[in-house]
Amino acid sequence: MTTSPPPDPTLLLQAALDGELDAAGMIEIEARLAADPALAAQYARLGALRDSITARASRPRAPDSLRARITSMTQTGGEAQAGQNGGQVHTAQVLSMTRPTRSEGRTAPRSNRSRWLDAPYRSLAASLMLGIALGAGASGLFTESRSGSDVERAIVAGFIRGRLSGQSVDVATSDRHTVKPWLAGKIPGATTVVDLAKDGFPLVGGRIDVAGATPLPTLVYQRREHQIALSETSAPAGENNSPPRRERRDGYSILRWTDNGRAYLAVSDLPAPDLDAFGVAFRRAAAAEREETPKR
Repeated sequence: MTTSPPPDPTLLLQAALDGELDAAGMIEIEARLAADPALAAQYARLGALRDSITARASRPRAPDSLRARITSMTQTGGEAQAGQNGGQVHTAQVLSMTRPTRSEGRTAPRSNRSRWLDAPYRSLAASLMLGIALGAGASGLFTESRSGSDVERAIVAGFIRGRLSGQSVDVATSDRHTVKPWLAGKIPGATTVVDLAKDGFPLVGGRIDVAGATPLPTLVYQRREHQIALSETSAPAGENNSPPRRERRDGYSILRWTDNGRAYLAVSDLPAPDLDAFGVAFRRAAAAEREETPKR
């Protein structure tokens, strides 16, 4: 009887990153990552490489020739007769207007098709084509502003992995004075760590999530049988303080806010009122800690 060789760890890591493993497979991978720092580092490198390639991939853009033709079309003709024939323009007719003619100077009997080349209809066609071109550009703009959603996706994925594997923290302790220096030893900058046990949200511990190539300090709090993962990073320019904003992603609640130049994003499967209460408690405790810091 022959036994099959163990699967290539790199292939398993790539399958995990691509979401091709089931829950049992992810639990096995999480256990191996926790037991093998070198494998965990390789997993982080592969994830950073994938996100870097995705961020730098070329995006479709309307050709300059099309933009020039649309611009020239919109600069000719009036709009007075654009609504003739009920204003109905079929796709084939629009396309025929945008195709180059074989002989620009040749005169021919005016057919129904040639009438679509009149200035008023060119304007109408140009409007339609301009909408298509701008739509293509808008999709690029949405793609270029993906950084926030990428961070959300990474944090939600970390929350799901932690719940599935039963290992939601890298350092397990309810002592914030242990979690804070542990995080400081892993990433630059200070992380806001507050004790919310009296508010019904005891601290479970902390971990490091990775969004793209950026490590994010993440605290984990408990609420009955539920957990809350709270990640912190620098606030965007001009958003030093903003009120909490709640949304849903992949069936989980997300609460985001900025405070004192820092941006916070909490993920949980808690009911919305409980997550809102957590946000209020954390902001209050963080403000109290800032007031006490100069007195120490």
